[in-house]
This record gives sequence, structure tokens and C-alpha cells, in this order.
Amino acid sequence: MKKNVFYLCLLLGGTIALLANCGGEGSSTTDVTTQETGTVAPDPDCVTAPASWFKGPTTAAPSDYGPFSDTSTTTDCDFHLWSWQKFLSLTRSDKKLAPFEDLIQVDNDLNKMGKQLNLIDSSQAGSGGTLYDKNNRAVHYSIYLNDSMYAFQTRMLPVFKKNLNNLKAKGLDTLNYPVGCIEIKASWVLTSGIPKGTIQDYYISTATLNGKPVQVALIGMHIVGRVDKHPELVWATFEHEGLAPDYDWSNSNTNQVLSKNDFVFYNANTTANNCPMNNNAKSAVGFTNIFNFYKLGMPQSYNNSAVPSSRDLSNNANIVALNKSVKAQLSNDTGPWSMYFYKGSIWLNDPDDSNFQPGDGNIGSLTNASLRGSRAIGNISMETFVQNQSSKSINSGSMNCFDCHGTSDFKNKVNGQPAAYNLALSHLFMNALSNYGLKKPIKSE
Repeated sequence: MKKNVFYLCLLLGGTIALLANCGGEGSSTTDVTTQETGTVAPDPDCVTAPASWFKGPTTAAPSDYGPFSDTSTTTDCDFHLWSWQKFLSLTRSDKKLAPFEDLIQVDNDLNKMGKQLNLIDSSQAGSGGTLYDKNNRAVHYSIYLNDSMYAFQTRMLPVFKKNLNNLKAKGLDTLNYPVGCIEIKASWVLTSGIPKGTIQDYYISTATLNGKPVQVALIGMHIVGRVDKHPELVWATFEHEGLAPDYDWSNSNTNQVLSKNDFVFYNANTTANNCPMNNNAKSAVGFTNIFNFYKLGMPQSYNNSAVPSSRDLSNNANIVALNKSVKAQLSNDTGPWSMYFYKGSIWLNDPDDSNFQPGDGNIGSLTNASLRGSRAIGNISMETFVQNQSSKSINSGSMNCFDCHGTSDFKNKVNGQPAAYNLALSHLFMNALSNYGLKKPIKSE
């Protein structure tokens, strides 16, 4: 992992490259529907979410083929619609448990965890840091796979272990996940960390933590899914509105007060320099004040006039419009889902052998012309401490899912070099592959 230099952007001087207004002082994720996008209008298909999503207490899952099968007609909005509909299909229900909790829960090594929500992981991917609430209690994470993904990964483990030194010759390096496979990562905070009077605004579940039952609130979710013609997967993320404020790039004061309001992980009137998000120590000290560096995953910079680009502004306009429509149509629901918003997703434009291949560690760079969607995407509850990182585009918000999830397996090496294969996109698979044979093999059902 590259060394984090999160505050470099804030310390560098220069003229503000204000191509999009991120809101005034006190702006927050609760204000996503009012974000300015300049003169860029959203795609008409992103203006109104389909009414069929909201008929009854559940939402049908989106097609993983449909708009994606003909790449000549696929639009950016198709990915946003897929992401929102997938989230709603995994959350809305007339039962106590949301549908995603009925999927296969696993740990980071692909071992099944059982049906009961079992929280054992509080370490964030990439940084290894831990996020704490204002009561100094850690945020925890759970991971889920659908049947297709679990069966495929467990079936491929012995094959890859046996042929690790010969993947290319066997044609395994370019093997992709089947259409329909999904992985989900959810973030949870103890309900004691939720502000009084707002508990009804969160999805609540019962979990086992340190052997004891606890009540926890869902605060974030990654959804990673395979759609037709996109072996790189679609990487979408959602957050609760009440977690943290957003950095205001229109404010020339880099040590700005981020909000006059309290959030779950932010105390009102705290300045940017008092939000030590570059501190990855596993300690509760100082972790009650954080903020979203890039609102809706749009890269911005004080010293790079090319960021954000017109493509970023168009992507942002689509997300703003669709979020507004979904929230309005969810307002009639009695559940909490109108309080969660779509922060964005990332994918590649028409992946082929030239822009998606084994051993590619540069997928997430802003210099990659094939990169689409929210190019600085990250979830404040899961990538808190690595919202930015050192690279040749450090000052333009280069951190995104593909910075860590590429086609090079750094845990399993061949002749001293990372193994190169497309399935390395999933860290679950590379972790399990590293451990395979050291203990009782995982068996597919």
C-alpha cells in the first residue's frame, strides 16, 4: 500500500480550481441533492428513478444483462440505476431482516460465519486503522457473498492453488467472475453511538460481538457486482446521511470549520486540522472527528485546474438527480432507507485486452482514460484514512476501489512477483488462496 499523505492536498497553496461547488460552510452528506454541478445537466434517464422500484415493501433485483449486453448503447446512467436498484433489492423488505443478511456471511479468508451477524473485524482495509465512535467503541464490518460468488470462488481455489505457477498457460489468468456474482461489505456501529432521537433513521440488527449479543446500526455498504461485458466488476458504495460533513473545496481556508452541526463521527464546529484522518493507529484517541474529502467521489484539487473534468461533473449531476428522486419516492416508506444515499460507483469503459488484463496495477489512476464513474470514490466508514494517497496524481483525488482491487495478487507470488490474474479483484479470493491447504479446505455447497 502506498504511503498515505492525506493532508498534502490541504497544505499546498494555489488557486482554487473551482469547477464544481461542493456547498458552503456546514455542507454535509445530508445536502447531496443541492450540490452544484455547474452547467452540466444530468442524463434524462437519471432524473427519475423507476416507480416500479417502490411498489410494495420490496424491490426486484436489477438485470445483470439488459442494458449492459450491447456496449454501443450502454450509458453511464445504466450503472447508477443498477447500483441503486441493487441496493434497494438487498435492503427493502417486509421482514425484520434485510435481504442482504440472508446471503452467505464470510470472514476475510472466505470461511463461513453462520447466519447470525457475527462481528469480528474492526480493521479497515488498506490502512489497517480503526474508526471509533464518540463512545470510543470501534466500527465493525461484515462480508456477504451470494450463492454464485461463493460457489465459484470455492470451486476455483484448489484449481488456482495447483496451477499458481502456470496460470497463463492454463488460461486461468484471464478467467473472470460469472455474471451475477456479488460481494457486499457492510459497516456497523453500536446503537449507543447513534445520536439520541435518531435511532429510527438507521437499519438496526442484532449481532454477536465478543461472544455477547449487541444492537448495531448499519452505517455503510459496498456492493460489488458482475454485470455483462464488465469483468472488472461494478464497485458501488452507500452511506448513511448522518456520519460526517463534507470538505468544502470552494472555501479557500483549508483549515475550515466543516459544519456547525454534530454528526456520528464529528463534533460541531471542528476545523479540518482537528480531524486527524491520517492517523492509522489502533487507538480511539482523536477519531471522533472525520469528514468526507471528496463529496460523491468527485476528485477535486486546489492546484490542478484539470480536476474535476467535464466527465466528473456529468457523473456528479447524474448521482445528484437520481439520489433526489430515490429519496423523494422513499419518503412514503416507514423504514429507514430514505436516510441512506448513493455515493457513487466506478467501472471501466468497454473493458477489453487493452484496458483490463492480468497484472494491471494502474486501473485506478486518473490518467487511465478508461476509468468511469466516481473516480475518487470511497466510503467514509470503510476507507476513512485512505481517502487520498501518494501517487503521481496525489492532488487530484486518485484514491478509489481500483487502487487496491486490481489484477495483481500481492499475497501469492510467482518467482518473487505478484501473481497476475483477473480473479485477484477479490481480496477474499487471494486471502483464501494464500491459506488454502494450510487448514481444512473450504467446500462449496
